[in-house]
Amino acid sequence: MSQNSGIGMQTYFYSGAGNSLQTEEIKKYWNEDYYINAVSYTSLGWFVSMSKGCGFTDQSYRKTSDWPDEWIHEKAKSGYLITTLHYSGSNWMVVASKGSNYTKQEIGSAPWDGMKDWIKKWWNEDYYITDIAVKDGLWTVVMSKTNLYSNQSYLWASSQSELEEKVKKKWDEGYRITALQCSGNNNWLCVMSIYVNSPSRGQTYRYGTSGITDFIKKSWDENYRITYIGG
Repeated sequence: MSQNSGIGMQTYFYSGAGNSLQTEEIKKYWNEDYYINAVSYTSLGWFVSMSKGCGFTDQSYRKTSDWPDEWIHEKAKSGYLITTLHYSGSNWMVVASKGSNYTKQEIGSAPWDGMKDWIKKWWNEDYYITDIAVKDGLWTVVMSKTNLYSNQSYLWASSQSELEEKVKKKWDEGYRITALQCSGNNNWLCVMSIYVNSPSRGQTYRYGTSGITDFIKKSWDENYRITYIGG
């Protein structure tokens, strides 16, 4: 959850473990001009955050067992770019939006060792990692041309305490969490970026499921908004 993100009103909901994505809930909030700004599959099932003020003007999503390559390309032709994605263990959930801060995108998929040089290549072209997902040891990385960030790095952690220690160090250097996923066995990949327009944006996060409702409410009261959900 982040401060000074530009996000206004916000809601969230989750399906419960083993239950279907709440498609009617998404439609309801679309009709009230909310847009999906974060989604993940967790021990609480599909967990969706929808917000006003994130700049999107239209949105679509595809939930499917196979990577929706053709759908992504067709949407891109109409000006929709990927703004969030996740793999649940059986289904991809890919959200594409109009009106994002992204102008172009590149998508790569490989074991992490095979992604390092690919990421560096696009970093050198002024692209930034804007989302990550993992399926059976294969990492899917979305990199976008955007003016949101001025610098970016990533870190690995093999425990919650190691993650907290490394994140705090990067926070002190001005970086903020922009993507975070666990590949299993507490092996965390965390992408951290420096924002151009909000270098002082505050950030907090909660690990696990206990007390999440109270954590979100308290953070909302302190003008934090959900900006990413990892699973």
